[in-house]
Amino acid sequence: MAYGGIISVPRLHITGALLLTVLQHAVALELGQSCVNPSGESGSCILFRECQPLVDIFKKPFNTPDDTEFLQASRCGDLQGKPLVCCAGVVVEERTTLPEPPNCGTQLSDRIYGGQPTKIDEFPWTALIEFQKADGRSGFHCGGSLINPTHIVTAAHCINAIPRSWKPHRIRLGEWDLGSNSDCLDDFCAPQPVDLEIEKIIVHPGYDSRDKANLNDIALIRFKRDVQYSDVIRPICLPLSPSVRNRNYVGASSYAAGWGKTETASASDKKLKVELNIKSQEECAPIFARGGIFLKPSQICAGGVRGKDTCSGDSGGPLMRQVSGTWYLLGVVSFGPQKCGTAGVPGVYTNVMEYTDWIKSNIE
Repeated sequence: MAYGGIISVPRLHITGALLLTVLQHAVALELGQSCVNPSGESGSCILFRECQPLVDIFKKPFNTPDDTEFLQASRCGDLQGKPLVCCAGVVVEERTTLPEPPNCGTQLSDRIYGGQPTKIDEFPWTALIEFQKADGRSGFHCGGSLINPTHIVTAAHCINAIPRSWKPHRIRLGEWDLGSNSDCLDDFCAPQPVDLEIEKIIVHPGYDSRDKANLNDIALIRFKRDVQYSDVIRPICLPLSPSVRNRNYVGASSYAAGWGKTETASASDKKLKVELNIKSQEECAPIFARGGIFLKPSQICAGGVRGKDTCSGDSGGPLMRQVSGTWYLLGVVSFGPQKCGTAGVPGVYTNVMEYTDWIKSNIE
């Protein structure tokens, strides 16, 4: 449809049809990112229907060629088929703001010991932490979860319970097969993974590496620059809303995913996933208490089926569940039985629902 034909669209039905055929060359930005409009004014990339100045232009009885050109040039992206426009004067949220659905927890594919290989674009928030060692070598030994363009959540023990000569060096996102330079599966090839330098590490102040229970085993890592989202790099949602945070997940199935990277072991070149049932504290706590480990409500237990455990996940990696079509980060891989996949002994995860306030207060 020629743009001029859009004038005849009923004015009360402003939909994604607006500008869809004439803005193929627009720069694709994310919802809320800063931008500059055609007049050179700073603004924010938001839904068209929420930008009153542009809606007013669109609603004029007659659009001049200048109006048409301005509307076309204001397009900055797309959100699930709905146009995003650069709206001047809108306060841009800080780049560290935590996303909420539908801007997190989505993947293109909605189709570990006991783990199954993932699709290339499955769980696109999984991250790897690369450590530099004293002998000049480097390696991936922990994981994490991308929560916005500048931060991952990981485990505190990945920072404070590692050999002294190791230094967290970079974060890798968009990885699938560590043994291959090009990740391809069937007819899909992923972009190259992205390595990001670390700007800052924040370990929960209540974490003590001498504590056998690994309480408060959570940390944040901030990158030096924003990461650009893609088919294989997207954030997972945090359980921020009461409806998600206060839900009872006991007995529910959840997933862990990763490469089996821990401080001492490596399981797989390809990203794996494993399904795990969440256990109640009443069922789980006595198992660990026998070994002098006393769990708290700030921890979650999951798994305990022979041959299925987070040996397929990573230390610091995600325990996640899909709620109403959106993936949420429920836990961070903390510790488990000495022998992975031991029947009757679940893995222990830091309960992210207990730490959302801490996370929000520590992203800058």
